[in-house]
Amino acid sequence: MSTIAARLLDESVRPDVISECCNIIDRQVSAKKGFSGIAIKGAYKTVKAIKRGFVRGVVDALLDEWIEKLAGFEAEHLAAGGSVETLPAFLVGERARVAEALISVTDARAETTKHKTAQKLYHRFRPSALANVEEGVEDLAGLVERFGMVEPGSAPAAASSN
Repeated sequence: MSTIAARLLDESVRPDVISECCNIIDRQVSAKKGFSGIAIKGAYKTVKAIKRGFVRGVVDALLDEWIEKLAGFEAEHLAAGGSVETLPAFLVGERARVAEALISVTDARAETTKHKTAQKLYHRFRPSALANVEEGVEDLAGLVERFGMVEPGSAPAAASSN
């Protein structure tokens, strides 16, 4: 198992990683402006209303696959002479590729979900999803820095509550 996977998926850290992923999504959605921002905010509100904890549940369900994708970037970075400490900056520099990798996981899951309302909304907003995820890669890199640098079983830095 890669360093990032071992650390971010460790049972003592995973709940904080999930919470911070949800915070990142909330911040990204609330930052959207204009007509498309109104539409995205409305769709997000609808998805959150489907079931209490729906977004958190989806993040939890997809986290292993997302971390697997990030582990591939970690392996690439380490093979090129980088270090775990410089991985967050590498992810930001590769934001388009990182976003595409993460979206591929979500695309696959959207095809098999039983939540038809969520599926319809996902397909409606999928064309802009890549740009939206790219915008969140810097926050994701911060998550990797905050939680991915702690030894499994030790206390991570507190998650922001934005």
